[in-house]
Amino acid sequence: MKQRNNIMKRMLVVGAVSLFTACAGEPGDAPTQVIPSRTDSTLTLLIEREGGQGGFVEGAAERFKVSASGEVFKSVSWSATSGVLEPDSERVTWKLPPKGVATLSVSVETESGKKAQGEFHFNVESTTDTLLDTVIDPGPDVTGGFCELTFDTAGRGHIVYFNDTHRSLWYGLWDGTSWTTEQIDGAGFNNEGKFTFKPVIAVEPATGTPHVAYLKGNGEPGRGELMRVAYATRVGGTWVREVVDVAERTSAVNLSVTLNPTQGHQPVIAYDDSSSGARITARTGTNTWSTPLFLQGAMTSEALFDAAGTLYFTNRNLLTAVKGTVVETFSLNGLSSITSWSSLALTPDQHLLVLANGTPTGAWGSLFDVTLGTPLSTSTARTSQGDYNAGSNDLAYSAGKPVIAQRHGTTLELITPDARGFWTYTQLGTIQDGTRPSIAIRPTDGTPHVCFQRNGKVTFL
Repeated sequence: MKQRNNIMKRMLVVGAVSLFTACAGEPGDAPTQVIPSRTDSTLTLLIEREGGQGGFVEGAAERFKVSASGEVFKSVSWSATSGVLEPDSERVTWKLPPKGVATLSVSVETESGKKAQGEFHFNVESTTDTLLDTVIDPGPDVTGGFCELTFDTAGRGHIVYFNDTHRSLWYGLWDGTSWTTEQIDGAGFNNEGKFTFKPVIAVEPATGTPHVAYLKGNGEPGRGELMRVAYATRVGGTWVREVVDVAERTSAVNLSVTLNPTQGHQPVIAYDDSSSGARITARTGTNTWSTPLFLQGAMTSEALFDAAGTLYFTNRNLLTAVKGTVVETFSLNGLSSITSWSSLALTPDQHLLVLANGTPTGAWGSLFDVTLGTPLSTSTARTSQGDYNAGSNDLAYSAGKPVIAQRHGTTLELITPDARGFWTYTQLGTIQDGTRPSIAIRPTDGTPHVCFQRNGKVTFL
């Protein structure tokens, strides 16, 4: 379960780090991009891009500063594979070379006698290249505190996002060139509109018909206000809104929407709250939902179907599989200590990847690769360590590899394994602190795209 065709193709260079728009903090703040050197060393070097914004364009003069926590530099030496450098101690001005991948290197010695070297890789764009990221909703409101992105088989992008200023729910459609947006729900006059929260989306692959699940209610979430699980779909250019469950719940409800491929892409919503367990309900007709299947325990991940119509989600350390009324579970050892929301991705060879969102610092395992067995109890799982410090993340799968969008503090990174399985980190600029990105693969060209909040705006990359 946050805009150019070839953006990510240019960025996914093995061992290269591409840095793009860097806008942080409140509107008007000077943009800053901070990147650590992920090399084995006694020091972790950081470089900061000073005063720059947007992509790295050939011929531009970019200014950087190197630092290492708690250390004073005795000497600093800069070099680059191409372009013109004007070093000034811990700072350097780099006139960028022509389009292509270029490397900026720095070697330091500290007053305490420590030595270290860092390499930072950049994807330099030509002056004729288009901008690499787009604000989806350029209006005056704060948008994108929640956003979720997906694609149909024609390569059109679909997004739901939250208008944080007015607590309304919006939908966006990308035709490969530009975005159009429209409101789904929110406060209104005599139209049964309500304040909204936590939108998620699934799209019918062939038709692009969107199916949206969300919470709607009155007042401010987190203060005891009651909400109901709601659903919306777009029919003939008009949004049809329905209440899925009349029970009143709090904003602590987790929910996910997915489509059953064995039932004509029937919408299925899985949801829970802390007091009443997990429920699964299917849309059987207009404004008609099946009696929910009730399961003990919480739902701690998005839900998804495999091609055979089996629904998967996690309940802390239990992977749950549901087909009809048959429920099976499989224990994921170690996941019980990671209580945040998890992302799922199903591979063509029946592997289920489970990525814990926002793992504790140094968590021993955050990505689970489950080889699904029949019965589910015969499954096996391998665990992989993620980043040592991770704020939030989302998972997709493409070309035989997991693809992760991660917020590392206020830095947005694209993470993929290299040929040896080690993680490579491609910098995508900055992201609003405390928010979560959403990643999806465009099926027409295999390009990963991300929606996220930057500088108070819902943004697409």
